[in-house]
Amino acid sequence: MAKKNSLDDMRDEAYRRQDNLASDIDELVDRVNPKNAATRWKNELVGSVKGFSDAGDDKSASTLPIAIAGGVIGVVLIGAGIAAAIALSGGDDKPAKPSKTAKAATKNVKKTSKKASEQASAQTQKAKASAAKAKAELDKALATAKARAAGD
Repeated sequence: MAKKNSLDDMRDEAYRRQDNLASDIDELVDRVNPKNAATRWKNELVGSVKGFSDAGDDKSASTLPIAIAGGVIGVVLIGAGIAAAIALSGGDDKPAKPSKTAKAATKNVKKTSKKASEQASAQTQKAKASAAKAKAELDKALATAKARAAGD
């Protein structure tokens, strides 16, 4: 036979459900509060920007273009060194003069390294400008959210 609930048991169950509903409502109010929402959005935005620019290796965003430029310069210098070594290894005992190829390779290395350095500098400036713009937009959004929260 089914157990009949007493009036006290039903009242206790109603109070328990009322408390659960109240805590759920409090949680929802806290979640949609503009101040809390703005803080949550700010943290998500900052995290995504850091995740995008840092690449998770604790290096600043400006190190990547510099590393690429350094790699390009290194490859060009190694190629020029090999070309110069081949050109200068004439096999005879008289002192070798730099060939036109070695001179051209050296000139090309200087030109390429200067261009790579300029490109790395330009990319660094673009990254800084982009970060500054994102920060300004974030600050503006936070100010708007704070103003709305203060008005509520």
